[in-house]
Amino acid sequence: MEDRERGRGQGRGQEYVQHPLVKPRTVEYREYQVNIARAAYGRNALVVLPTALGKTVISALVVAEVLYRRRGSRVLVMAPTRPLVAQHMRSFRSILKLGEGDAAMLTGRTPPEDRVAVWRGGARIVFSTPEVVRNDALEGRLDLGSFALLVFDEAHRAVKEYAYTEIAREYVSRSAYPMILAMTASPGANPERMEEVCRNLYVEALEYRDEEDPDVRPYVHPVDVRWRRVRLPPIYEEISSMIHSMLRRRVERLRAMGARVDPEHVTRRALIELGEELRYALEAESVEEERSRLFEVLMNQSVALTLFHMLELAETQGIHTLRAFVDRMEEDDKRTHAILMGDPGFAALRELVRSVDAEHPKLLELRDLVSAQLSSNPSSRILVFTQYRDTVAHAAEVLAGVPGVRVGTFVGQASRGGVRGMSQEEQAEAIAALERGDVNVMVSTSIAEEGLDIPAVDHVVFYEPIPSEIRYIQRRGRTGRRAPGKVTILAAEGTLDEVYLYASTARAKRMRRVMGELKAALRPMLRTEPPPEDPMTEEELRRLDEATGAAAEAEAEEGPAVAATARREERRVSREAARAARRIYSLLLEAGEEGMGREEALMRAAEEGIEEAVAEAALERLVKGRMATRRGDSYVASSAARAAESGEAGREVEIEKVLPGSAVVIVDGKWRARLEPGDFNGPRELIRRGSRFVASVYLYRSGGVLRIRVKEVVRRIR
Repeated sequence: MEDRERGRGQGRGQEYVQHPLVKPRTVEYREYQVNIARAAYGRNALVVLPTALGKTVISALVVAEVLYRRRGSRVLVMAPTRPLVAQHMRSFRSILKLGEGDAAMLTGRTPPEDRVAVWRGGARIVFSTPEVVRNDALEGRLDLGSFALLVFDEAHRAVKEYAYTEIAREYVSRSAYPMILAMTASPGANPERMEEVCRNLYVEALEYRDEEDPDVRPYVHPVDVRWRRVRLPPIYEEISSMIHSMLRRRVERLRAMGARVDPEHVTRRALIELGEELRYALEAESVEEERSRLFEVLMNQSVALTLFHMLELAETQGIHTLRAFVDRMEEDDKRTHAILMGDPGFAALRELVRSVDAEHPKLLELRDLVSAQLSSNPSSRILVFTQYRDTVAHAAEVLAGVPGVRVGTFVGQASRGGVRGMSQEEQAEAIAALERGDVNVMVSTSIAEEGLDIPAVDHVVFYEPIPSEIRYIQRRGRTGRRAPGKVTILAAEGTLDEVYLYASTARAKRMRRVMGELKAALRPMLRTEPPPEDPMTEEELRRLDEATGAAAEAEAEEGPAVAATARREERRVSREAARAARRIYSLLLEAGEEGMGREEALMRAAEEGIEEAVAEAALERLVKGRMATRRGDSYVASSAARAAESGEAGREVEIEKVLPGSAVVIVDGKWRARLEPGDFNGPRELIRRGSRFVASVYLYRSGGVLRIRVKEVVRRIR
């Protein structure tokens, strides 16, 4: 792992990592990455590295070392979301020499019987979400002890009852020599939380780096962090004062009811902790009279928390976002909202909020920042972070009026507060649009902070400071990846913005000190066996090189050898594409007339264990064979496209039973009909009991039996 290879044809003597299982001239040699990977091997390590410093590369190097030194071993790589899992699988395939079937991906969409086949199959690296791993381990489908290494990405989530905690406990109990690699950009500055993460993941060693470490500094670009403070206009101060007054009265009422809160220094954390105490007391109390009193206190706590939220919206977001929240309050049936709307001051506040259209000064400052950035560098990419979807929508609307701005938005998948989320396909397209330059300003919620491979940007803007050092570090890491970057933090003077601004920067500075203390306190775990060593043989490595085409890449010569390798690779992809086309066609049938974007299709294919190059070739094969139609960057099964154009709804068909030489089907849930092999034009995999699909059909009688002819399948129903 520590060897270097002098790159040829690079013009500046670039160096690369050289390892038997790493593709030649693929990973640039970075001293800190190699040092961390070397230190992590053979024990349970937590690697803390800011965003963009290459956690994925480090994990790939450790995995390569495990697979090489423990022949026949397997590795499990976990990440919290499907897009992250798919991203890791693509990254590992691009770095490591992996033969056909050496990598597999599992998510909740993979049927249990297929997951069993993967768990018990020959894939050397399995990529999965933690929920799938935990559930399959509990159900007995998976033996975690069969893996030599477990990789936990976004490891700061390993607290309380998150799936990572149970998985690590089960793994350590079953493995003779457990190895855990935990990765995070930001575990937090809270010592108790960090100790819990280390305890839950059985961490023995901590490897921490940031941009100031001597082995990191040569590889990073400077990031210029600036704060821009603005003053609230009088109308905003008036709204803030009205909410403050209502909040103070509510907190004074809580104090009169016995709650330990200070009306002069009330905080969100204090109100949340009070709510937790009250719910605990309510669960433990059995006397009905006391329960009624506690419930009344809890209702007032909830109202106070809502008022605090409204204060934050007014001071840090703007009247537009506050008005949207007030409008939704009137539409729902929450008891706490009904109590609040009965407050004497609420009617006057609502009337004022609805009568004012003044923009928040931070939005005006944001507009000027974006305009200045694009004027000085029209090719810039700018990423704007804000916590609330209503602010995302309104900021994007305002920025769309700035000359030169091509604005896009990025939010999570779940729909909240009447605001629709983005599908994974829409998220992938939004990221691709930013990378292509179709969008040069992206306004995003926190969903873009963690893990996802957002393209490098020149300028990151925090629309509001955030009190979390974890999110501060993750947001900041979105710039300065390939060139010097800028971070601008907007803050309204004399508001919660300033409180959060100082809190996040102070906690980020405190994190290094806490890291040092924690590292000194870690102890090695007691293992029953020495680390097993059984390296891959030269013959095994040669066969792997031949299978992956890496042997020819390693040759510095150009000529027939390279061409022969390219032809072999082309033939391999073509062969596998022929098989993969059937599965991908089935996926397109599931999507129906809406179709499936390219990124979504590649991700779904990855879940089926189909590598990206093969999936791309399979899609082209389907288009050339007129089984699929391309619409922009999306693909639609041709039968679904034809049905949509003709307006024919089709009939729903369910396979009730499969008989020798025929099948019995239910049509539209009403009629039972016989289906003969010669009458079925569609994927043969659909002919199994319980399978359902929509198809263009023809019903006819023969020999007194109702029969069905399936002319073409329009959509598969899961």
